[in-house]
Amino acid sequence: MRKELLGLLKKAKPAFGPIYREAVNLSWILEIHSSSLQTGFYVFQSLEQTHFLPMIDGALWGNIPEYFEMLSFYKSTRNFIIRNFQLPIPPEIPLRKVEPVWVNLESISFNIKEFFKKLEHFATTGFLEVEDRVKREKGHIFLQNGLIVDARFKQLKGEEALKQIINSLSENVCLMNVYQLEDIVLSFLLSEPKVVSVSWHLENAQYFCQELSKSHVGLPILLVSVSVQDYGYRVFMDGYVIYETSFDEEADVFEVYAVRQVKQFDILNPYDYIEEGSKLKILKSDPGSTIVYFCPACWSVISEKDKVCPNCGYDLTDFHNMPYEYKILMGLEHPVVEMRTNVIHTVGMKDLKLALPQFEQTINKESNPMILMAIIDALGRMSHPEAIELLRKLSNHTYPIIRSRAKYILDRKLRMSTS
Repeated sequence: MRKELLGLLKKAKPAFGPIYREAVNLSWILEIHSSSLQTGFYVFQSLEQTHFLPMIDGALWGNIPEYFEMLSFYKSTRNFIIRNFQLPIPPEIPLRKVEPVWVNLESISFNIKEFFKKLEHFATTGFLEVEDRVKREKGHIFLQNGLIVDARFKQLKGEEALKQIINSLSENVCLMNVYQLEDIVLSFLLSEPKVVSVSWHLENAQYFCQELSKSHVGLPILLVSVSVQDYGYRVFMDGYVIYETSFDEEADVFEVYAVRQVKQFDILNPYDYIEEGSKLKILKSDPGSTIVYFCPACWSVISEKDKVCPNCGYDLTDFHNMPYEYKILMGLEHPVVEMRTNVIHTVGMKDLKLALPQFEQTINKESNPMILMAIIDALGRMSHPEAIELLRKLSNHTYPIIRSRAKYILDRKLRMSTS
């Protein structure tokens, strides 16, 4: 573990905490983060020492200290965790999760074929990330102008990976997000890039990229800034920077990637692996019941009488015994938009400060305007200074309707505070 982690505590915002140990049930927090496949690190603090404990895709690497006074959790990129904690696992393909694409699943009746047709219609270039909340596994489908050109699932690639991901979408409850990438970056990342250098200093990494690109004539060299919550790209060719996006010169780690040749893509046909009428497993329920019950860990549909989730094995009695505030935090990840907006409304009415870091994470990645509008209204009801800062952030959103609503609520809130 590097000493620089201590410095991060002064400039990075935790997704959870800091909170005193006696004010939180640690096992519940661990379960929430594990079931949602979180990647980041815990900070356990006492007067004597600060202890860091990494988590990757919901799995802890190490042991919780016997004694601590305060607890925080910071979400992070996988490569940041691997480099700073020197974990014996390979880094991931550094995919930037910004510029999301919103697909209204209700408008296509949750039909899987219609979902992929919608991505074709949008001419999306980027990737679909699928989290199987039952098996607790992640997969990625890569698109160029709406057509599938590759897929990755655990150790599988191409058609075999695509089959497994579609199988998850058909059989288990999954969370999906679609993100945009530029063509040059997509082509590079799917051309089997290898890490050829890792540096803690930008000057060294930059010089290495310039010299390496001169010897690899006509081939791009990718310099990745690895920060706590994002990646940035700087592409070199023949000694010059030809492309850059969100590159962080103050990042903690810089990775250099090279390829032997740029891959020519084959088009993969997802419809070969989708059964007719197959739907995303989000709203399927017992037709004889007027109420739909969900497992709070994997969000699969369950029976009212279930005491253990039949899909993921989560002990539902643990959830029933949770404090109300923690149930609300789990509900902020509900797969049904209407349920999420209800939970967000409750956060505002209850003025629940614990939910503000999760609001910020949602603002950074969410593209559904219904969710963002609900967050704006909830922030307008909350009394904490952080709520005003989030409204200021939303007042600069890319969606005009979001900017307008956030500015209106912010102005009204500031007038009320000075009157």
